[in-house]
Parts: sequence; structure tokens; C-alpha cells
Amino acid sequence: MPLQSSGSISLQQIATEFGDSAPHSLNEFYAGGSAGVTSGGAPNVPSSGEISFDDFYSAANQVTVTISSNATNQNASTLFGSNFTSSIPKVLVINSGVEVGATSLSNYALNIPSGMGGTLNIQNSGTISGAGGDGGSANSNGTDGGHAVFVASNGVTVTNSGTIRGGGGGGGGGANGTQGPAINPVGGVICFSGTPGTGGAGGDGQGYDQSQSNGQSGTAAGPGGSNSPAGPFICGGYNASTGGGTGGNGGTYGNAGGNAGGSGGASGAAVATSANSISATIAGSGTYLGST
Repeated sequence: MPLQSSGSISLQQIATEFGDSAPHSLNEFYAGGSAGVTSGGAPNVPSSGEISFDDFYSAANQVTVTISSNATNQNASTLFGSNFTSSIPKVLVINSGVEVGATSLSNYALNIPSGMGGTLNIQNSGTISGAGGDGGSANSNGTDGGHAVFVASNGVTVTNSGTIRGGGGGGGGGANGTQGPAINPVGGVICFSGTPGTGGAGGDGQGYDQSQSNGQSGTAAGPGGSNSPAGPFICGGYNASTGGGTGGNGGTYGNAGGNAGGSGGASGAAVATSANSISATIAGSGTYLGST
């Protein structure tokens, strides 16, 4: 835990905080020096020159970054800078009332890339939201929703007292109609079926970047016809072609899109990892919408 913010600080207290082995010397504790003191965890400690015990008020053997206002497409490497690859413990705090979101399916709301050193504890009291999947066109599949938190380094703990939610999957596109046959009811009169309808688009999945929407209706089949002027009387409006089907509804946060002619997209994960060799520890009593 951080050293006190006032009063007397001993060399032993400083050594204990930073895990230094005896014998101890204050000169070991320059920022960037052999004891592992960093400017992030101890912003008042100089890297050279005069150093005093008072410089260690509130110093900690960790780096804490706080997101205190709404933000998008956050990358832990950028947030922690040079400390991201160092072995110092890191804490990322997302305050209550703050939302971190992904603005497109090509982004994660919070990305923990590979190459991280040490550990990272994500302490979320706010909301982390992935992007929504897009609805499919006629007979096409909807796209998967986006992940909220993506982890590509080991040593990450997610302590969630807020909400972390993967984007909803896009709805599958509606099925196209079928072409009906022609008939020959009498003599040389042929009655033709019309052009089949087109399936409606699937609805969009719910995400930080878009609202959930329902699938659209397909178009009706075109009118039938005939090869004869007498066709309207003999064919009697014959038309065996069918209209296009309605697209599937987009999924809400943490849910897949509806199936139709095409399949609905899967929900994005609340917390996803880049490979089986990467794992994240899930803690806290918050809400997760989507897999972890």
C-alpha cells in the first residue's frame, strides 16, 4: 500500500514498500534506480540530485491510472506509457458513472495488448461497452458483436463492481423469396409467376456505437404475367412466387442476433483473451453481459 502522506517516513518503510534487500541506502531509491522506484508510482521522487524522505509521501510500488470521464477505444499500453512493459504492478481505475466504449467493430473498448510486464488490476466501477454487430443483407449472416475488454497479456485481473458488456450480434438477413413455376391452363396460354421478393436486412446489435434494431420486412413478389392478351382473364392473377422474409432482430448487449435466412451474429465477450495460453482472473460482484 502507498506510504503515508505526512509525518515521519523511515528508510525501512521505503525499503519495505519497494521490496529492497538490506543493506539499504536512500540513494538506491531514485526514480529509475536499482530499487525499482518509478515516476508513475512515486511522482515526487527525483531521478538524480537531492533526495529526501519527504519525497516519498504517498509513494507506492505500483502505478495507478484513473479514467475519470467517458472515453473510447482505450489501450493500456498508451495509458501506462513506458510503465506498461516494466515489472511494476499496475492498477487501472474506471470511476463510477464513467463509460468506456468501442466506436467500431475494429476496436475494443479496453485493449490490453501483448508485451505487458508485471501485473494489472482493472478496477471497474463504471461501464465498459463493446461495439454492436451489423445486420446481414438478404440471405447473409449478421456480424458478431465486439468484445468489451480484450486481453493479450497474462497477469491481468478484472475486479468489476460495475458493468462490462459485449456488443450484441447482428441479425441474419431475411431469406429471399422463391420463384414460382409457370402453368399452361388452356390452349397456348401460359401464366407466369412474378419475380420473387428480396429478404429484409437483419437488425443491428446493441453496442456503444449504435442502438439495437429489429430486422426489416422483405419485399413482396412481383406481379405474375401471361403470354396472351387473354391472360388476365384466364390466369386470374396467378402467381406462385413468394415474397422475401423478414430479417432477424439484432441482439441486445451480451446476446446473439436472431436467425433468419442468414444466421445471427454471436455476442461479443465481456472479457476475451487472445489465445488459450492467455488467461485473465475475473473478480468482483459486478454485471457481465457476454462471456468471460
